[in-house]
Amino acid sequence: MQTQTHQTALARTPYLAVAQVNLRDALAVWRRNVIVHLRVWKMNLVAPIIEPVISVLGFGWGIGALVLGQVAGISYLSFAGAGLLAITVLMRAMFETTYASYFRMVYQSTYDAILATPVDAESLAFAEILWAVTHGLFDTVIILGVLTVFGAATSPWALLAPLPLLFGAAFMAGLSLGVTAHVHDIDAFNLYMALFFSTMYVTGAFFPIEVFPVWLQWPARILPQTESIELTRAFLTGRFLPHHLYEAIYLVISALVACEWAMRSLRKRMVA
Repeated sequence: MQTQTHQTALARTPYLAVAQVNLRDALAVWRRNVIVHLRVWKMNLVAPIIEPVISVLGFGWGIGALVLGQVAGISYLSFAGAGLLAITVLMRAMFETTYASYFRMVYQSTYDAILATPVDAESLAFAEILWAVTHGLFDTVIILGVLTVFGAATSPWALLAPLPLLFGAAFMAGLSLGVTAHVHDIDAFNLYMALFFSTMYVTGAFFPIEVFPVWLQWPARILPQTESIELTRAFLTGRFLPHHLYEAIYLVISALVACEWAMRSLRKRMVA
């Protein structure tokens, strides 16, 4: 009888973790994160303003002065500006779902308190990813304004630049939360951070991937961060190419897979 009941429960369990997300519960947790953020919004506003200004001055005007002509058909200021925008947003999503999530999960026991309510692990994971994406989009608006002032955004399509960043941030947040769910020592993040910042230099953020040898271009193309950066650059400059459609599809699929893995991993860590 017990075996039959167990089999019935398994049969009723959705195959996809995302199917178990309760949007009302997820939004409640998301609102909690927003309220906490608004308490220190002034301090959190400083970095997204100062960093892009200094980076644009350094990369766009500093290194840009040494670059003769255009890079990939656009000015180096626009080329590096798109990379700066994408990398900053991806980095924000990554930090929100690594150290910030780990502190809420382990040191503050926030996850335990939330899961003691009717909120389930999948809804909690979805809310964490949603908050990371939201925080990344906050930075997108600020940095996009800075790039517009400096002349790096040269197309009206720049207003839609947050679209690829939305899915790029979702991928990075899902991947990072999945990693966090498997981390039992905070020092283990050092390896993950090293991998993230190392791959940053091969994703086409500050120079074209085509300058790499062929054997390095393929791994660079596999990284969803590359697609996020190239699509952001296309929107900033209005230069759309046929292969951007395939990059968009790959980015969306990567984001969905990463988020699914994050939900399953958090349930295994907190409930199983």
